[in-house]
Amino acid sequence: MEDTNFTVAKITHEIRNPLTLINSSLQLIESMHPEVKDFQFWSQTLEDVSYVNQLLEDLSIYSDKRRFFMCEVDLKEVIHSLEESLKPYAQMNRKHFAVHMPAQLPAVFGNPMKLKQAFLNLLKNAFESTGEDGCVSLSIRKYLDQIIIRVVDDGCGMNQETIDTLFKPFSSNKSYGTGLGLAITQKIIQAHYGDIEVASTLGRGTTFTITLPHI
Repeated sequence: MEDTNFTVAKITHEIRNPLTLINSSLQLIESMHPEVKDFQFWSQTLEDVSYVNQLLEDLSIYSDKRRFFMCEVDLKEVIHSLEESLKPYAQMNRKHFAVHMPAQLPAVFGNPMKLKQAFLNLLKNAFESTGEDGCVSLSIRKYLDQIIIRVVDDGCGMNQETIDTLFKPFSSNKSYGTGLGLAITQKIIQAHYGDIEVASTLGRGTTFTITLPHI
């Protein structure tokens, strides 16, 4: 466990340093050119940088057993925020992204930042598994006493060997990945008394299904 904690702390440190420089550069650009505040996606970019900083703080306590703050959460607000954050990425990378939500949805008991982190990890993986003109969708619905969230992509898919190790910390098939994203996602969902499952077929895509109890 000590080795794991050291690795997470090192990764967090290595990411935080360049991110601090990026944040400083953005602030300098805005001070020198105030007109950028009117540019499309500028405010969202600043918000996303701030959000990544928060994620790094979360990573630094990845192995901490303490419970995080829980409250009543409107999942529609969380999903809407994610949708706005991902629009620039989808446009620039020629991806198709669709969100399907009902008009009414009961709240869940949880942490909005943690839930956003979990959903973003899944969406990021989904986008990265698809090629140009790839399709990713996020759907959410109520079923009995649960909320069902699905992230579906039409990407490369996975074999059973990959699926079996998918949620293990530091297990990644990506040369640039830390292997923490899905492990953190599973940990967050389980802390919300939920469950996460995956179904995938090579060459046909992947579906992640999250179930959460609603209030």
